[in-house]
Amino acid sequence: MTPAARHVNWDFAERVLDALLPGSTAYNPDRMTGIPLDAWRPFDLTERDADAVEDDFLSYCNDLEGPLIVVNSTSFYPDQGPYFVEASNLRDFVKAFDTRVRDYFMWTDVLVVSPATGFVIVVQDDGYIVKVRGNAIMTVQRAVGAK
Repeated sequence: MTPAARHVNWDFAERVLDALLPGSTAYNPDRMTGIPLDAWRPFDLTERDADAVEDDFLSYCNDLEGPLIVVNSTSFYPDQGPYFVEASNLRDFVKAFDTRVRDYFMWTDVLVVSPATGFVIVVQDDGYIVKVRGNAIMTVQRAVGAK
C-alpha cells in the first residue's frame, strides 16, 4: 500500500512553525508548544452567521504583517497543502475562499503563522481561539517612502 501523498510545502511550513514556537512539530494544537492553557478564549463557530465568524477571526489578524502561512481543513488534501498569503490580502482570501476552493474557510481548525510578527493564531473547531507571540524570524521590506 502506498502512503498518502503529502504536499511539498508541508516541510517548509513546519520548519517555520518550529522557528516561531520551538518544539512544535505539526499544524495541530496538540503538537504545538508555547501556548498556555489559560490563553484560550471562547470562539463559537457553529451558532453564529458565517460572515460574523470570519469577521471575528479576521479581527484577531489585524496586526499581522508580511507573508502568512494559513492552514485549514482543506490544507490537508494532498493537492492543497498550506496556503501562503500576504497579510494585506488575508481578508480577501478568507472571504472568497468558498468560491475558490468550494469549502467554507472556517469549517474546522484554522491556524495562521506570521513569521514577521511572530504571532500564531489557532482556532479550534470545539469553540476556542488563541493568539500567542513566538519568535519573529523575518523582517518585512518596505518600499522607500512607504509606511
